[in-house]
Amino acid sequence: MVNYKERFNKYEKNRWAGLTISLCIVVVFYMLLSHIGNVRGFLNSFLTITSTVIIGAVIAYMVNPLAVFFFKRVKKVIKKNEDAAWILSATVSLVFVLGLCVALLAVITPMLAENITNFAMGLSGYMFSLKNMVLTSDIDQDLKINIVNFIEEQSDFSALVSKYVLGSEFTPSGVLKVSASIGSAAFNFLIGIILAFYFLIGKKKLVELLSEFFYLVIPSKHYENCSNIWTRFNSIFSRFIVCELVDAVIVGVVNAIFMFLMHMPYAVFCSVIVALTNLAPTFGPFVGAFICAVILLLVKPEFVIPFLVFTLALQLIDGYVIKPRLFGSALKVPAFLVLVFLVVGGKIWGVPGVLLAIPLAAILSYIYKDIAVPWLRARKNHKDEEEKERRDSYIKSKNKSKSNS
Repeated sequence: MVNYKERFNKYEKNRWAGLTISLCIVVVFYMLLSHIGNVRGFLNSFLTITSTVIIGAVIAYMVNPLAVFFFKRVKKVIKKNEDAAWILSATVSLVFVLGLCVALLAVITPMLAENITNFAMGLSGYMFSLKNMVLTSDIDQDLKINIVNFIEEQSDFSALVSKYVLGSEFTPSGVLKVSASIGSAAFNFLIGIILAFYFLIGKKKLVELLSEFFYLVIPSKHYENCSNIWTRFNSIFSRFIVCELVDAVIVGVVNAIFMFLMHMPYAVFCSVIVALTNLAPTFGPFVGAFICAVILLLVKPEFVIPFLVFTLALQLIDGYVIKPRLFGSALKVPAFLVLVFLVVGGKIWGVPGVLLAIPLAAILSYIYKDIAVPWLRARKNHKDEEEKERRDSYIKSKNKSKSNS
């Protein structure tokens, strides 16, 4: 552990060093904030260039807990060769995860495509019914006109696709651009899977190289603390990512079962939306519920209230039963800190920033509780001890002068 008292004494003897470091940090922070657009552009360019490697690393990182789980059991069978046991565990884990994803897509995709096709074909009729319902309502006339104009703008499915998918007019060049983007993304994902396999196989050597590098770079007295911090960070991120995906699948499946039992339309389509939006913490489930409620309002308005009531109950069970059991005590983060990271992360990094809001907030909370607070407490205790020593010394000198007189 770090000797906080010695560190504090060193900085107390040289106050100018601490002042200079603080001033430099403030200047760097100000420069980053004043050039946040350039910084974000640089990060976006860097992420675009390294996207394939990042995809492979993310896949490997997500599969790694399952590979470790298999490895602990396989090495009991293959006792003499741990490397072979790890390669077998990594291969089985990656194939299992990919097979599970393919099977899930094979089951969901046909029903999802059918739901989207039916919704697209009936969109004009749904919008016409909604417009009539608005026109016959007793709301303010100006508000009624605005709502009707908005409904008419959203009634053309091809226009919606052009606006939200193609980002341009529905032209051959626009379709070709989107097709090229999809093909490039699919190719990058395929290469990412191959890289993930090599990342998993070479995990041991990679960890050894990084450990050796950081051991040489970080001072010996701080290396143990840094190692503990990294272990904690890794636990937070891996647990969060895996458990968040499992939680999204559970919520999506339960939502689909409920909608099928109630004979609600577009059950698969709505359940996929619910599962995807559930990945975004705090506000994601409400966004998903709102989108699905609008879809049901267009098709079968009588199902809106039962769906919203069920969604509220499901989110309460998810928040107080499912997530605590999945995440355990690893991610106990104050709600206000999550809200701040949601807003800031969404503004800077968009969807990835929103998805990573909770683990980043958990890391900051850990740094504060386990690093900053002990250091501040040690510094305060040291100041109290110095104050007590000065007071005792003053009392002793005063008593000595009295006795001499």
